[in-house]
Amino acid sequence: MLLGTTAALQKQASHIQSRRAVYFRDWQEVMVAASDGTFARDIRLTQSVGCNLLCAEGMHRSAIGLRAGDTGNPGFLQTWNATAMVEEIAASAGRMLYADFVESGTYPIIMANEFGGVIFHEACGHLLETTQIERQTTPFAEKKGEKIAHSSLTAWDEGLSSHAFGTIDMDDEGMPAQHTLLIENGILKNFLSDRAGNQRTGHPRTGSGRRQNYTYAAASRMRNTYIAPGDYTVADLFASVERGIYCKKMGGGSVGPTGQFNFAVDEAYLIEQGQITKPLKGATLIGEATEIMHKISMCSQDLSLAAGFCGSVSGSIYVTVGQPHIKVDAITVGGR
Repeated sequence: MLLGTTAALQKQASHIQSRRAVYFRDWQEVMVAASDGTFARDIRLTQSVGCNLLCAEGMHRSAIGLRAGDTGNPGFLQTWNATAMVEEIAASAGRMLYADFVESGTYPIIMANEFGGVIFHEACGHLLETTQIERQTTPFAEKKGEKIAHSSLTAWDEGLSSHAFGTIDMDDEGMPAQHTLLIENGILKNFLSDRAGNQRTGHPRTGSGRRQNYTYAAASRMRNTYIAPGDYTVADLFASVERGIYCKKMGGGSVGPTGQFNFAVDEAYLIEQGQITKPLKGATLIGEATEIMHKISMCSQDLSLAAGFCGSVSGSIYVTVGQPHIKVDAITVGGR
């Protein structure tokens, strides 16, 4: 399957410098036996497959990657739509190879669904874990019940979406998974709490005590974390932008301890008068969670999720990020 996928990339893309397809399958048997009387067992099957493509010609470069993930489906690899992923990656790499570099400045942006949700996960989601309250590294520690985002924004973290990469039947402290409403119409409703977080901060447990394996202590961690769909269509979002940037595929980035972030955009386009006009590359989104949350003014109806990995104090775990298309009224974009 993987060799066939890389062969298809070779046929569909041009100026290839490197191509790669990766698959992994993780089978985990878990037993939790705690001194408070908790006794719980679980069996977990987690799988992921991804493709990466780097194209180069002269001074021109483009790098695109996509990943799909699943929890609980033994036949995942056989049902994975490799053809669709190959076509999308090859087309994106071709468009970005000769794209113009973006000019630095402050722009309104439209951020695509699926992996676009990585910014919310990194810049805000971590700040809503009780681990951050204990460390005194979250600006939201005393903000429960207060407005921390635009009224258009509602966000959830849960472990129940069928086959999603961050889905769990129970957390690693034996508590069943649940839906946790993080933000409702801009108001902070809940933090993510494990057993220790509950004892130290007073915030109720949310089935969020997670760890890579038994060699780590459990900590408050995200599961499937996403911005909820809104009332607008994608066309409404584009029509509201006179001149801005469409961020279609997000890349890597970094986040400071209190929510300062910068994220690269692997695939971007200029928006003029509500229309996409040309591809752009070299864009980096720069901001701070406490500010950017108030500028997410429109959310479309097309919620979609994407698989990811999250590293923190209790190791590397499987998570889902996601959102519908969203509009950010203004954000600093680094470029040339």
